[in-house]
Amino acid sequence: MNIQEDKIAISSILRVQNIYFIDRKIDKNETVKFLTSKVYPQIADEVTEKYLMEKVLEVEKLNNVLETGFYIPHAKLSEIDRFYCALALLMNGFEDPESRIRVRACFLLLTPHKSGFFQKHLYILSRLSQIFTEEFIDRMVKLGRPRAVLNMIKSAE
Repeated sequence: MNIQEDKIAISSILRVQNIYFIDRKIDKNETVKFLTSKVYPQIADEVTEKYLMEKVLEVEKLNNVLETGFYIPHAKLSEIDRFYCALALLMNGFEDPESRIRVRACFLLLTPHKSGFFQKHLYILSRLSQIFTEEFIDRMVKLGRPRAVLNMIKSAE
């Protein structure tokens, strides 16, 4: 596969209706469950909610919070045929119990577990970690509007 074909814009898979601002106190597990519950209706014909949570939590144990306060829980599902994602911007954030880093943004990524998506999956994870700097997250949290957040991500790509 050509390296150019592996590139995919984050803004092409993230929808405005899947960008959330959370201003209540929330922890890491609650954030993952919240985002998973928001994406689940889009794939309910393919998997059960319990199965989705199990897949996300299985990989989530291995995920590290980035130093920037960005967290990317993700899972690969053979039952889906495109990317699904959701973004939570946390007004107060939460402290990651393992790293003690304050998380202010969480991006759930579901990827088809199919050979044609492996490099794209890696590319998206790489781009997310490059774009979502601490300053970028601070600016997004202050925007307060999902459309403005999506436009900001488009401009950064």
